[in-house]
Amino acid sequence: MANCHLKNFGGGSVFCFCIFLLIGCGTKKNDGEKIDKGVPDAAAVRDDVLKSLRSSQITNQLKFSRQYFDNGLLNDVDRTNHYLKAGNKGAAAANLGIYMSDLSCLIAHGKRDEASRYFQACLALSEFIGMKKQFSQAIQLGFNEIIAGDKNLEKSLAVLFKDASNTAEQEEFKKLHASALTGYYIEELSLLALFLKSYRTTESSDSLFFAALSAFANQKDELDNLITYFDHVQLKSAGLSAYQDLLTLQSKYLAMDSKQVLQETDPRVVLRDKSLQDIFASLFSLRQRVVNF
Repeated sequence: MANCHLKNFGGGSVFCFCIFLLIGCGTKKNDGEKIDKGVPDAAAVRDDVLKSLRSSQITNQLKFSRQYFDNGLLNDVDRTNHYLKAGNKGAAAANLGIYMSDLSCLIAHGKRDEASRYFQACLALSEFIGMKKQFSQAIQLGFNEIIAGDKNLEKSLAVLFKDASNTAEQEEFKKLHASALTGYYIEELSLLALFLKSYRTTESSDSLFFAALSAFANQKDELDNLITYFDHVQLKSAGLSAYQDLLTLQSKYLAMDSKQVLQETDPRVVLRDKSLQDIFASLFSLRQRVVNF
């Protein structure tokens, strides 16, 4: 049923979309095959990249006005056909990750009709890159609490994902998976950055600002892990042309004194910090490069 809707998808922890980026990616080793101790464990790297965002669930709590949605807060879902027709699976995978983050944001804001379109985009892209089974597992596990007990929705999803499989070959799968992880991560950071950058201080909501700031500022290790993972799967020369932009973003994070930034108690003073503004600029540039592939 290709037109399955998310009408019944409401609250709950939408961070379970991280499941898409964490499950089913291990590779079996033949008996007697030696493990290269110099290569970081891929599953651990992926988990480390997402741990601070997933554990805080901070992006679930961010609220944006209709104006932000109307002015391009999320990647335009109508670009799905562009990614499909371009034939660049690495770019399609990166934007699948972005759309999954956007879908989470829409569900958190109760925008179910829009969420349905993003769901269809994710489904089309996951099938195009050969990761439909991965996406089906993310939906079934991530929304288990919501799906359970809704017989119509259970039936619709059962039909939709019948015989779903991952068709990408092992090495290609790892590269596409890394691209999807990167897209998701970039979009989550971008939503945090937009919330911080556009924040208007009120005494009652400053606590959310500083929670978002803490998650955003403490990403040095996660970026290092992501770039390490790129090198591990040899993606920098094979897929994501935004690799240099990712390195630039990392350098901006390294230049920021996060402890000093987090010691400040006035949001207005925080937002005048040049190093933080430099990170915003690099992140938005990277995000634009990915969505405009």
